[in-house]
Amino acid sequence: MKKEILYSVIGLVIGVVLILLAVFVFTGSTSLNGACFGIGAALLALSGGNLIGKSVITRVETPENTRMQSIELHDERNIRIRERAGWNTMRIFTPVLCFLTLASAFIGVELYITLVLCGLILLQAALVIGSQVYYEKRI
Repeated sequence: MKKEILYSVIGLVIGVVLILLAVFVFTGSTSLNGACFGIGAALLALSGGNLIGKSVITRVETPENTRMQSIELHDERNIRIRERAGWNTMRIFTPVLCFLTLASAFIGVELYITLVLCGLILLQAALVIGSQVYYEKRI
């Protein structure tokens, strides 16, 4: 818990520094200016949200809530629901990703976009195979 708060504070500081660099140092370079603004704003928003979330959780969380969450997390029915939802998402996402890859190749989108989509298909297949091998050994 303390490490997460420390990482959030570091993220806030880096975000503010990047935004200040974009405002005061990189005024001439539009691409570097935009990158510093974008990354700084993202770090600022994510780290700030994480800190706010941690403060709310510590005020609301009780030992009874923690015990019930632990029971629900390890409940067989909930585990089965999560597995089924993940598999259905995979089953739907694979044809959609294949269609987008083929469509991008046929309509003449730049090559790197088509290659990124092909890489996503390969990554997805590797994750499925890796997960199946892992769970076959584990179960």
